[in-house]
Amino acid sequence: MSAPSAVRSSQQAIAHAAFLLVFLIWGANMASMKVGGREWDPFLFNGLRFLCIVPIVWVYTYAYYRRRSLRISIAWRDLLLILGLGALSAIGVESLLSYALQFTSTANAAVLGRGLSPLFTVLFLLAVRAATFNWRLAVGLPLACAGAFIIVAGGHGLHFGPETMRGDLLLVLRSVFGAVYLLGMSRLLGKYPLPLLFALEMTASAAVLLPAVFVKAGGGALVAMTTDGWLSFGYTTLVGTLIGFSLHNWSLGRLGALKSSFYGYTQPFFAAIAGYLVLTESISSWQWIGGLAVMAAMLLVQWDKLRGGSAGRLQKKGGRDHAAHDVRRTKTN
Repeated sequence: MSAPSAVRSSQQAIAHAAFLLVFLIWGANMASMKVGGREWDPFLFNGLRFLCIVPIVWVYTYAYYRRRSLRISIAWRDLLLILGLGALSAIGVESLLSYALQFTSTANAAVLGRGLSPLFTVLFLLAVRAATFNWRLAVGLPLACAGAFIIVAGGHGLHFGPETMRGDLLLVLRSVFGAVYLLGMSRLLGKYPLPLLFALEMTASAAVLLPAVFVKAGGGALVAMTTDGWLSFGYTTLVGTLIGFSLHNWSLGRLGALKSSFYGYTQPFFAAIAGYLVLTESISSWQWIGGLAVMAAMLLVQWDKLRGGSAGRLQKKGGRDHAAHDVRRTKTN
């Protein structure tokens, strides 16, 4: 194996591991946001956390470009795309999840808010002919869906009814927005350094929610916040967002939207494990079976990646974009 191939293979292996860590973080974050949602207004919660992150990511981006003697630049169409994705993430993904959790359970959110996103991603990719439907996908997708359903239902937390209807419908919409975000971001990650994209995304997210922060922060809302509310905010801001988003988008740029989306099915399993470790909740045998089904589906869908083969036209293009960017960066240095 040549040196460049070995480096790419190593980066892909790290990307797979990083995605598992991301959804372990986000699985625990589901419970954190449920706790925070009892005290925080969803738009104030998300607007304030994005505002806190913006200075951090811009300082890092400035240092990143200065250390490499690069000039910050981005095509205006790509700028509009990343700003739009930031606004979509703030309102259609993060705030919508916080709001929906007030009307439904975290179990429903794990299945509907995350579990349907890979399905919509596959449908969108097939519609634009950016992916090929094969037998691994035909078997892996329903197997992963069934595994995620078994994990949540095995914990006796899954319940659909009139009282959860509003939250459940919002979660389905959130899955659609999540798929759009994945596809849009995957187009940019091979063209620009991650720090710049992350900084622009967080800036757009903060800007679109800034009016809500000014309106909702009045009236002593922050002063009356309890310790649990602030702990939820701190974990979601620093771990769930700053670390989680960075790892997610770095891995997304190396695996592509289709392969990356399937990792969402691991979130219910990791949420169950986090509940066992942190909240001393039990894990039923059905949940272990569901977890094994999800992992089997992941292995099946990712098999060509694990063997170092082709991941489809979309992933090939992403790889070429990354290689081209690496060459440009080397020449600049």
